[in-house]
Amino acid sequence: MRSSVLGRRPQLAILLVLISLVMAGNGIVAPVLPLYAMEFGVGGALVGMLITLFGVGRLIANVPAGILSEKFGRRPFLSAGPALIAVGAVGAAMSDTFEMLLFWRLVQGIGSGIYMTTSAAVLVQLSTPGKRGYVMALYQGFLLLGAGVGPALGGFLAARFGSAAPFWGYAVVATAALVLVLTAFREPAEPEPNEADESGPPITMRAFLRNRAYVLLCAVTFWIFFTRTAAQWLAIPLVGNQRFGLSVDLIGLALTASAVANAAMLPLVGPATTRFGAVTVAALSTSVVATALLIVAFSDQDVFYWTALVMMGIGSGFNGPSVAAAIADITPSNLFGPAMGTQRAIADAGFVIGPILVGLVHDLTTFGYSGALAGNAVMLAMSGMLLWIGVGAAQRSRRTRHEEAA
Repeated sequence: MRSSVLGRRPQLAILLVLISLVMAGNGIVAPVLPLYAMEFGVGGALVGMLITLFGVGRLIANVPAGILSEKFGRRPFLSAGPALIAVGAVGAAMSDTFEMLLFWRLVQGIGSGIYMTTSAAVLVQLSTPGKRGYVMALYQGFLLLGAGVGPALGGFLAARFGSAAPFWGYAVVATAALVLVLTAFREPAEPEPNEADESGPPITMRAFLRNRAYVLLCAVTFWIFFTRTAAQWLAIPLVGNQRFGLSVDLIGLALTASAVANAAMLPLVGPATTRFGAVTVAALSTSVVATALLIVAFSDQDVFYWTALVMMGIGSGFNGPSVAAAIADITPSNLFGPAMGTQRAIADAGFVIGPILVGLVHDLTTFGYSGALAGNAVMLAMSGMLLWIGVGAAQRSRRTRHEEAA
């Protein structure tokens, strides 16, 4: 199935290579970012600003990139994203003040936002109704591949050539992505009609924002990205260290186990979304991730900690691709760019807000990181439940009618 999809859509293969390159670039600088920042003599709060400003840059770019790529074509923006990333990476490598480093991280974030939003719109445009689960799983697989390779390469470059070297590596990878777009990527053809196109004349984005399914799916997206930074990147490692006494290498191994479980689920996403519907898979997998968060929050044995992280990987493996497929299925073809841009902006809002809110819960209340994880779990579960109640029942009924008619 996957080979046939790629065979019919050669541009999709190019897009998959591009996302691996861009995510590898992001990963290259991840291991050294705090250490590089500390060379400028700043404190921990300002070090965190390097991550926050990258997210802010993506927030700034997401919606405009979606709207403008719909109007002027995808290829110029697929080129502009890596170009800005490359410029920002070179600027960061050559920065001699921390203020300049912050500025160039913002530029990198803007470039990343332009690329990620435009590539999401292209992905939807190249996929077809009924096959989107397979395509989204392929996309996430290549994304994970790039994200997994990047940190190892970044650590190697920093150890051999100094802490600025990963930014030069980031620039090289982004330039390779730019060259690939300019030499091999062609503007995709008009997308096949969606079910949403068949219900009437084209609608505006303002009207589409009142679509209940889209709103609920965006809410799930917000909490998925909130969970990624607040729980997986912040609270869960700290709980592992403070409650169970796990060393850094064991925490890293636990997170790797979660990533492996995530990747192992990807071949199953396509069949699951085809059989049960993308909304059903999204709602159920969200509940699995929420349950895993609760186990981490309240467990008193490290075996449950490890089990919960594997559960989280399993749920996340189904979660991301199924939500993306569900949004693609309900989006009118004339709104792919704006709809993907809005969804990405909501996702990045969760990405930025998550660590800040969890940190405040830890510092200002008696609940600690366990309470923050429990609150995260409740909100994530509620978003999945509302999706199941508000959209899932109607879509399951419609699928049943279609099957009976066939």
